[in-house]
Amino acid sequence: TVSCPGGVTVNTNPGLCVATGVVLGSPTSSDNCGIGSTSNNAPPQYNSGTTSVTWTVTDVNGNTNTCIQSVLVIENQPPTITCPATATAVNNPNQCFATGVALGSPVTSDNCGIASTTNNAPVQIPVGSTTVIWTVTDNAGNTATCNQTVTITDNQLPSITCPATVTANANAGQCFATGVVLGTPTATDNCGISNT
Repeated sequence: TVSCPGGVTVNTNPGLCVATGVVLGSPTSSDNCGIGSTSNNAPPQYNSGTTSVTWTVTDVNGNTNTCIQSVLVIENQPPTITCPATATAVNNPNQCFATGVALGSPVTSDNCGIASTTNNAPVQIPVGSTTVIWTVTDNAGNTATCNQTVTITDNQLPSITCPATVTANANAGQCFATGVVLGTPTATDNCGISNT
């Protein structure tokens, strides 16, 4: 008879997608005529995930029995990510935002592989400074983030249309006029008017 040790849970080795040096423990075995040998098929290193180790006990007469022990290797190392440099662009014509901004690509790595790399950049990035968050997810679901600055410049001049020509008489006994009503110009801008 043979009773396997309990299941073992370990983390991957630093920087690797495997675990080595896993301590399995020892099975409990007995036989009416004595145990000849006890062995297992444990690999020298365990991949991330669950590995089944088969223990085999052989008695002195060559009879055998087996049991299964589970070894769970957890990949708990987060990936790494380095964001692209600051991205710059100008606003779309007649708009206060830019679309189609080339953000570049982050540099990522992980001991067990990258599953996805995403960012939260809006389709329309407004004029000014926007922080874009990049997120990398590895094959075990661990994540890491970095921040990229995106600067959109408004280089579109405002437009202004003056009021019509004004005609007024000079003040009585003066060679000038005061209180002339000029009217109001019409001004527009893609990002709004600050002052006129």
